[in-house]
Amino acid sequence: MYIQDTFRLTLLIIILSVVGLIFTTLMATSLRRIVQSKKYKKLDRQRRFYRDKLRSALDKGKVSQNMNEFISSPRSIKFQAIEDVLFDLIEERKSTGDIKKLFKRFGYITHYEKKLESRDIITRASAIDKLGRMSSESSADKLINMLKSENPEIISVTVRALGNIGYLKGLRSILEILPSIYEKWLITRRTLGTSILKFGQPAVPMLLDYLKKTTNTKIIAIILDVLSHLYDKNSLPFALCYLEHEDAEVRAKALKVIETTANGTEDSTKAKIIPLLDDPVWFVRLQAVKAIGSVRYKKAVDTLGALLFDENWQVRNAAATSLTKFEANSIDIFLRALKQKDVYAKQSICEELEKTNFISRLIENLNSDSKEIYEKSKEILKIMHSLNFSTPLFEYLKRVENGKIKDEINFILGKDTKA
Repeated sequence: MYIQDTFRLTLLIIILSVVGLIFTTLMATSLRRIVQSKKYKKLDRQRRFYRDKLRSALDKGKVSQNMNEFISSPRSIKFQAIEDVLFDLIEERKSTGDIKKLFKRFGYITHYEKKLESRDIITRASAIDKLGRMSSESSADKLINMLKSENPEIISVTVRALGNIGYLKGLRSILEILPSIYEKWLITRRTLGTSILKFGQPAVPMLLDYLKKTTNTKIIAIILDVLSHLYDKNSLPFALCYLEHEDAEVRAKALKVIETTANGTEDSTKAKIIPLLDDPVWFVRLQAVKAIGSVRYKKAVDTLGALLFDENWQVRNAAATSLTKFEANSIDIFLRALKQKDVYAKQSICEELEKTNFISRLIENLNSDSKEIYEKSKEILKIMHSLNFSTPLFEYLKRVENGKIKDEINFILGKDTKA
């Protein structure tokens, strides 16, 4: 009996303890929410107040006269509110130079530079990110030191921050550590490429110089991808050198550079793309197709026509899209392709003709002075109609004013017997 009473008492104590713990936890959570709610409400009020204040002061050029109104302790809600307002103003205003200077004048740069010395990785990473968003060039050397870290988060956020600042010394430091970054997988390729791209046009000479020195295929691919977005003609000779590279991704990225820089160059340069249209790797063929369309190399039209039946659907669609850029020169190619038996391929071609609005050109050709262009365009439209790609014809019919085109569309749709 004594043992049973003791057991019951012990069980009761345990139950009450658990209930008490749950109650305490719920109370603590509720109190924390109440405190946080009050804090955020106050922060929102401060943001609204200082947003109006700063806008007015900036518009009137009176920030310097009212400096004391905006300087506060880093631990205060006011400090956080003004920081948020400054970031918002950067987003909404075209001229951001004056706003960026205020980060330094109000003490934010100094505050976050001190945070770089923190042992806490989250605190340090946040400080690096903030300094990058503030475009603090004076902090660049301190941020470069952060590249010595082996923590992936620190490396990643530092590379992004240096890209936001656009300090070329920062790019040089990033390039120096690229091999170790890849060896240890400290950063994603997407982050690296996006960050390097932010350095903009001034980075091109440094990137081209780096290409001369590196044999790392992954790094070469990333740099070529960045160069393809910077549209610099000086990149073209380098890209041409990589067209026969053993790595498929390097070939594809080289073609991407050519796509954006080779327009207007001699045919001998454009002709170097053609062998890549027969590359064994589908995404290389895809990029070659896009490059041919971009540089408008007419001698490749027949080869593009063959790719309308490529084994890869993306290559097929891209071939159709590129062919539409050659206008009348591609009509024969499309007509031959649409007379083939492969219904799926023909449907894909029709989809691209609709998507690229090439069908509008075909409809306008129904009034062409050239009998050949008129007849071939009409035949393509009839085939498209037979494959149920008729919507553009119906839509065009609603707004067409040209009587001849209207009669031709009605004939194709079977609404009229007039040829």
